[in-house]
Amino acid sequence: MKKYKLNKDKREELSKEEIHKYKDFGKLVYNYQRAAKPIYKKPLYRDPKTFLVILIIVLLAYLIAEYVDNGDKNNSPENTPERVE
Repeated sequence: MKKYKLNKDKREELSKEEIHKYKDFGKLVYNYQRAAKPIYKKPLYRDPKTFLVILIIVLLAYLIAEYVDNGDKNNSPENTPERVE
């Protein structure tokens, strides 16, 4: 097991600006509410990021399916021209 050495005596003092920078109670409450509420309780269409990701996935799946269908039609035996020699 690795031994860790902690230097508790050599702490830097924080300035008042640094302390006030982290004293944003509104941001703390907002982050807590976002983290505490489960994702599955929020409808997907109300979360813009999730909705956009799902929309892109569906569009890609549709485009790939169309491309595969058109590729099969172009390569089928009835669409290939016959060679007459």
